[in-house]
Amino acid sequence: MSKLVQLVYISRSNLPSTAGTEFIKPEVAQILSKSRRNNRTKQIVGALYFGNDFFFQCIEGEEKKILDLYEVIKTDPRHTDLRIVSLKPISQRSFGEWEMKYVPAEKDIQKLLGSFGMKSFDPYRFDESMNNKMLQLLLAGSNLNNEVEQAILAAPKQINSCKFWKLTTFALLILLVLDLSKKFM
Repeated sequence: MSKLVQLVYISRSNLPSTAGTEFIKPEVAQILSKSRRNNRTKQIVGALYFGNDFFFQCIEGEEKKILDLYEVIKTDPRHTDLRIVSLKPISQRSFGEWEMKYVPAEKDIQKLLGSFGMKSFDPYRFDESMNNKMLQLLLAGSNLNNEVEQAILAAPKQINSCKFWKLTTFALLILLVLDLSKKFM
């Protein structure tokens, strides 16, 4: 079996600005949809956060597949200035069955930023500690989905967050379908 790795990268969006909006852009919904389809066949899992026109993404899988995927991601015109902030071997995948989870954790992100004296999300200003905290936020959501029974008993607030993520994923699907239907009409 090939070595498993975790790659975390950041990038700047080339999409029209979303500053001041809480809704996910249709282009980001398309990224998520395509990632989920493609990653499933390659046994790649991960999570994506998009905020303030920046991407913060973690992907996990077999080393060659992850490095090949990163080469493809680098050529995607929807973002620029890609930077790997972490690449390390792992013993198992952290995101369960999530081919690509979208993390709409605005309140948690704002708390994190505030704890580091920052007001806006800009991962290019993050140090290693902030990158690790951000990754923990991404991972926290996957733990909710993999341990639903424990979460019900231990933390009702977390279940509400899990439901919110699932509803957000459903909303992304609707946006994608609407966007695709416009193209065929």
